[in-house]
Amino acid sequence: MARSPEARRIVRELEKELESASVRAQRKLSFTATERAILDLICANIDRISDLKAAYDETTEVKVRIKLSTEMRLLESSAARMLKGFKTDLPAAETSTTQKARKAADVRWLNRA
Repeated sequence: MARSPEARRIVRELEKELESASVRAQRKLSFTATERAILDLICANIDRISDLKAAYDETTEVKVRIKLSTEMRLLESSAARMLKGFKTDLPAAETSTTQKARKAADVRWLNRA
């Protein structure tokens, strides 16, 4: 999964956030398969960024540095977008209106009271 220290740090921080949400919910929460896949993509982007930074530091050619910095910016914005959509918080509690509507639908369609 994550090879670079930056990617491992992001994974640790997200897992800490999920653990604190588990404590608040008083039940064990875990990432879904989709969230795990997104987390893998985020880590892959961060790994690529760290590889590109190393290449950027090694090169002295301006053309190569410009290309590397452009690619790093694209990867950083991609990782930021994915992280923005990544939620470790608890879902909002259902309102009484939602609960009443669900119960009415159950009565109507499933003949349950």
